[in-house]
Amino acid sequence: MPRTLVIDDDPQTEPLFRKHLSRLRAQRQDEFIFANSDKEALEILEAGTEFDIALVAIDRQDISGMGVFQQLKNRSLRVPRIALTSGENLTLIRRAMNDGATDFLTKPFSFADFIMTLNRVTREVEQRRRNWRERAEFSALRREIDIAGDIQQKILPQQYPDRPGLDIHGGMRPAKLMGGDFFDVFDVDDDHIGFVIADVSGKGVPAAFFMAVAQTLLRSIATGGTGPAESLAYVNRLLCGYHIPGMFVSVIYGTLNPSTGEICYANGGHQPPYVGNEIGDQPRLLEGGGGTVLGILEDVEYSEDTAVLAPGEFIYLYTDGITEAFNTDRVQFSEDRLELSLARHGGQDAKSLVDAVVSDVEAFSAPAEQHDDMTSLTVRRI
Repeated sequence: MPRTLVIDDDPQTEPLFRKHLSRLRAQRQDEFIFANSDKEALEILEAGTEFDIALVAIDRQDISGMGVFQQLKNRSLRVPRIALTSGENLTLIRRAMNDGATDFLTKPFSFADFIMTLNRVTREVEQRRRNWRERAEFSALRREIDIAGDIQQKILPQQYPDRPGLDIHGGMRPAKLMGGDFFDVFDVDDDHIGFVIADVSGKGVPAAFFMAVAQTLLRSIATGGTGPAESLAYVNRLLCGYHIPGMFVSVIYGTLNPSTGEICYANGGHQPPYVGNEIGDQPRLLEGGGGTVLGILEDVEYSEDTAVLAPGEFIYLYTDGITEAFNTDRVQFSEDRLELSLARHGGQDAKSLVDAVVSDVEAFSAPAEQHDDMTSLTVRRI
């Protein structure tokens, strides 16, 4: 039930309102509370009574007009205020509007004017409350997404396997608050580490959720010693079993023996990684290990390939947010520019190399907006 406070010491005001209230109640149920002075109004307001609308006299000697609300000490009042006037003093009306009034009524007003003004302001009240609720809900949702985005970053590797002769670093920069890319590096056994990079279809919260599921499944099977091809096949069957339409993931999973540099890897529909060296030679693609993306066709077989990472060489894995970053002329960063970047920065440590490539991409694409997650992982044998 809408509640309205009327502040006016004019003896004709309350009878005028009560005259119209009987007709008003045939259309809507409203409650009106009357105050004949600033003191009475402040006592009502300070008592904590909630109001939807306030009507305030602006041309009475003992009523402070819109200034009465400035005298409140223990609360603030966020309600639309209608100015009541007995004349047509435009200066008073303009001043009231400048002081926060949303409308005005000139006494004696007709029922038609009364109900039209009341309905209009009530609609504004309802819209304002919806806006307040939506802003509050949006703020709460934004806080939750910020927390989820922070959690997502924390489930990515913060530390890497401490193996002599290896330098490892990866990074994921989401296009939105949350991303669908992921990378992982973990111990498989005493002689091998596992490394993964993946790109989930889509962006935002759905992709991030699917990412977390895929990452968990792959790590759980891989750390048991299952080979790359069999691991991808197993995860693919599980993802297909969830029957999530439109969601799939491209992925490379490989193992590396730090002592020998031997790599065994399988590729599930992902762009091939590069192998580069510290002297700035043209990096080479590590092709092979083919197979389709995970999460679409259940009975897919994956193959494995091997390569050897020589001392001083690194393997660089990335998602297409790197090469498909556009500049303002809609030109992509491209594989060619990535190769030049890897050759130019190939002598740097793993973290510096990852950061330098991202810096090159950003310098190329600025000020265009980032539309895809940018994720990369470098494992260097030293």
